[in-house]
Amino acid sequence: MTIDEVQQIISYAYPLIQNKIKSKYGNGKGPIPKIDTSHKNTYAMHSGEPEAQGEHDATSIAEYYKGVIYLYLPNIPNEEELLRSIIHEYTHYLQDITPFKTSIANQKYKYEDNPYEQEAHANEEKWKNYIQK
Repeated sequence: MTIDEVQQIISYAYPLIQNKIKSKYGNGKGPIPKIDTSHKNTYAMHSGEPEAQGEHDATSIAEYYKGVIYLYLPNIPNEEELLRSIIHEYTHYLQDITPFKTSIANQKYKYEDNPYEQEAHANEEKWKNYIQK
């Protein structure tokens, strides 16, 4: 996908996602997250080094961090994965997650059993509702 295609999908779908999912949770914490597509993977984003690499650089797709949804476009192959990623990370923004709760959940559960992740994955299943018609 080109950056123009990605931006067009984000421009169309993100407001719809916000309106639909927000109604389930309330307004979330703080301002609505921006979407940043400027980093190629999580290591580049966290280190500030554009060429940084690590164990998950080819598989990291997106993350919600400090009020921003980061999308790692080299790892997002199509519209479905783009929409799923936005929905997933926006769900994390709306969840009542504190660093303490995240730490406890990460210690108590494997990723796939974490209730925060299960909820975000369940919301992703509605990705087809946000395809531009």
